[in-house]
Amino acid sequence: MTNLPATLSTLETQIGALTEKLAPATEDHVSKAVRSLLAAGLALPSGMKVEKAPEIYAYALSGIPAYGVQKATGCIIRGEYDINRGFVPTPPEFAAMARLESKAIREDLVRLREKQATLQEAATPREKTDEQQMARIRKLYAEFKTAHAESKVTDRFRQQIEEMTPEQAKYWETISAMRDAPSISEEQMAFRRKIGKEIDQTAQDERKAAE
Repeated sequence: MTNLPATLSTLETQIGALTEKLAPATEDHVSKAVRSLLAAGLALPSGMKVEKAPEIYAYALSGIPAYGVQKATGCIIRGEYDINRGFVPTPPEFAAMARLESKAIREDLVRLREKQATLQEAATPREKTDEQQMARIRKLYAEFKTAHAESKVTDRFRQQIEEMTPEQAKYWETISAMRDAPSISEEQMAFRRKIGKEIDQTAQDERKAAE
């Protein structure tokens, strides 16, 4: 059987490591990346001044993970991209490369977090259902179906409703609007059974009269 606490602890460590990798690049990260590319012999894009390069690239790479910037820098130096290998990629190109290199890390982080959530849910104790309460609910539902077995209200029952005084009508309107309590007492169940039997008896009497 899997040691759930240990597994969750490992996942937490892995998630922490990936989250750290996805931290946004700072100006220092970008400046270091540009200097590394220049030191490798690559030239800046035409028309870009050296003193302005770090600021421009920092703006383009703002919000992109430092991991992606570092990974893209290494790939550029090793010639792994199908680009003009004599020049540093333009700021938009560099940003696109860095985002692409970060994609796998983001996907791994999402996958690990989903796994963590699933395991945490499995580890959460579930409240045991009160069997007696469920039995009462099933019984109440059965009685409700019985009481409403007739799709039409019988004439006799309709007449009883029509003959209600305003006070009685108000009383039953109030009762009908009341929401059930979380649990139902035996007295309440007895009262509901009594009402159900009266409805059933009314329907039976009406059927006999029709025969």
